[in-house]
Amino acid sequence: MKSPFFTIFLFLSVSLAFGQTPRVLSLEEAIALGQGNNLDLKNQALQIQLAQSERNKVDARRSPVVSANGELRSNLVLPTTIIPAGAFGGPATGEDQKLRFGTTFNITGAVNVSYSLIDPTLRTDQLRADGQRVLQEATLEKQKINYRLTVAEAWYDVFLKQEQLKLAEEKFKRAESLLQISQNRFNAGALLASEVQRSQLEVDNNRAARDQAQNSLDLSRQNLAYRVGLPLDTPLQVGDIPPPTAELPSPANIGQRWEIKEEQQRLAINLLDQQRIKEQYRPNLSAIANGSVQHLSNNFAVWEKWFPAVYVGLQTSFTLFDGNLRNKNLDVLKLQNQVSKQNLERIQQDINYEMASTQTALKNAQVQMQSAQQNLTTARKILELEKERYAGGDLLFSELLNTEFSLREAENNSLNAWYNYLVAKIRWEKALGR
Repeated sequence: MKSPFFTIFLFLSVSLAFGQTPRVLSLEEAIALGQGNNLDLKNQALQIQLAQSERNKVDARRSPVVSANGELRSNLVLPTTIIPAGAFGGPATGEDQKLRFGTTFNITGAVNVSYSLIDPTLRTDQLRADGQRVLQEATLEKQKINYRLTVAEAWYDVFLKQEQLKLAEEKFKRAESLLQISQNRFNAGALLASEVQRSQLEVDNNRAARDQAQNSLDLSRQNLAYRVGLPLDTPLQVGDIPPPTAELPSPANIGQRWEIKEEQQRLAINLLDQQRIKEQYRPNLSAIANGSVQHLSNNFAVWEKWFPAVYVGLQTSFTLFDGNLRNKNLDVLKLQNQVSKQNLERIQQDINYEMASTQTALKNAQVQMQSAQQNLTTARKILELEKERYAGGDLLFSELLNTEFSLREAENNSLNAWYNYLVAKIRWEKALGR
């Protein structure tokens, strides 16, 4: 396959005519640009940051918690307290006494401190937060590989359309060359006017095919610009492609696939969730302390009559009965664990099939490409010989046209075989987790 110098020259000419310089992208540049601009990948990177923030929140539980509160109260009507008759050793037959305790103004301020001494779920929550971050990282890597394939297919499609435009231009020039030969033979009285008209029709048909190839190339460039995150009107040109090699990439261990790591991480998080349910029923223990001051007066004399209070202690809590909710939650997680295990097995089967099928497709594409290139070489040689015979009057135009059609088919087959090989190769590499 020839390098697409003519297509590059044509694209440069068109772009310069509109005052734009094309941007030439290699395959790796396009992939890096697409991965850097893709919003789904950016959002997934934010998910990793969110997972790390959740881990930081869990770590914050190891710090003491300090809170403060205050209150200003004006008692418009003091509360009444009833002291029963006979209280404090008085006569039991007397009347109950009604007393009002308190002051008109009451100001209270307090500082509370608590520190968790025993947090049964702390370590598990830390491990779970770490596992969530690893899960999000694996998801990001999986999405990068998938998007690499998307960008690569768009890049190869531009390459295919560039080559098709080059072939269309070559066909158009061959048709013009045949038209000139037909004109010369007609002028010499060796060809009918209808044959010249047929040759002119071939020129017109190939001109239309060339215009259609240009439009297809423009659409492919827009698709590539969209995939790599550039404005759709950006003039793009793909770079050269190294010639294909006869050797296939070496297989990789199936464990390198991020889908496997992703599902394995879900299984690990599920086990941590089961462990956490068991731990959250264990007693917790916290050290607590409180310091407060209170102002009591009837004339709002805040410069005096302040009374302090301080206490320290321990606080614990645990569940005695929950209606068997603990076991029900564990049953749900165990069922989810079975689903994850089966998903992991299915993913492994899918990957095995993908690796086998893409390898077979790559081998077939390689064989077809080599055969198509040989056929193209033969078709070109035949056309050159037939053109000489036609110019000498030893071949009918219809017979020459059949040879031209055979060459066109060989050119299209060769180009499509090369494209199929390139796509099969990138899919094979994705199956290997690359």
